[in-house]
Amino acid sequence: MGFSVLKCREAFILLIMNIEKYVHQIWLAAICILLLMGLFMPVGQFSNEEGATALLTNFRMNYIEGTHGSGMWALAIIQIVALGVSIFELLLSGFRNFVLQKRLIVFVALLLVGYYIVYGVYVLLAKGDASFVPLWAASFPLISLILCYMTFHGVQKAEADIIARASGFRLRD
Repeated sequence: MGFSVLKCREAFILLIMNIEKYVHQIWLAAICILLLMGLFMPVGQFSNEEGATALLTNFRMNYIEGTHGSGMWALAIIQIVALGVSIFELLLSGFRNFVLQKRLIVFVALLLVGYYIVYGVYVLLAKGDASFVPLWAASFPLISLILCYMTFHGVQKAEADIIARASGFRLRD
């Protein structure tokens, strides 16, 4: 009984050590989940003095009367591309191609910054005399941007760890 508990404890410690080396994969999975959830949720609400409201989603503007404007698709395209690159990055992270991983993370971060630029332009163009309130789903790309930063440093740490282990081994002359 004590032997199996000891083996389970050792296996758990090994798992924790490997998670610490490749924690960037967890951050990548969180980025993918956040971008997927935020894709279908409203990101802002417009309201005017007469009481009319409209929800801004990544795909369109939904008015309270049931009509919708379909000119707001650029936010969705940017988020879909960022999600696709993040999923590719997650799949690539098992192959230890660190240079490509870091480049893709920077690309995703630039896409997310571009998302907020387009978001701001849409809000300024559609606002008029209405008041605008951002909804909490609008923060998902920002959280993903922070996770991109953490992922970048996690990839650098994993790369440094592998290089340190590889240079510690030396063949005889």
